[in-house]
Amino acid sequence: MSIWILVADSSRARILSAADRTAPLQEIKDLIFPEGRLREQDLVSDGSGAGNGTSGNGSHSMGHEKDARQHEVEKFARELCSELDKASQGKDVRKIYLVAAPKFLGLLRAGLSKPCTEKLVGEVNKNLVSHSVEDIRGHLPKAL
Repeated sequence: MSIWILVADSSRARILSAADRTAPLQEIKDLIFPEGRLREQDLVSDGSGAGNGTSGNGSHSMGHEKDARQHEVEKFARELCSELDKASQGKDVRKIYLVAAPKFLGLLRAGLSKPCTEKLVGEVNKNLVSHSVEDIRGHLPKAL
């Protein structure tokens, strides 16, 4: 049995594992989600040319751009929760920690299945996805 730590932001996630409460962390997956880095205008395009986004009366469709980016970020959060869910169904994962910026952490928390939620033992409200494994370990309890 192991302990899993999901460290994520809207465009990248790393899954770290520890064999026991005091074991060093080892990275077991690095997941990249490039859509999380795209600008809204790159996600939304209808190809209609220069008049794109107007209806002839001066109104714009800017709200759709934010909706598209948010949709992609939520999609990534759901994919990560699915990954955790698959792992938590077996007996391999005994505890789960989440490490993410508050807004993304909220999406992860909302998407967790009941079995994952029961194994969730801690959270860190910081974006540490680009930090070293040693630095991430320093933000977690000494005994996982």
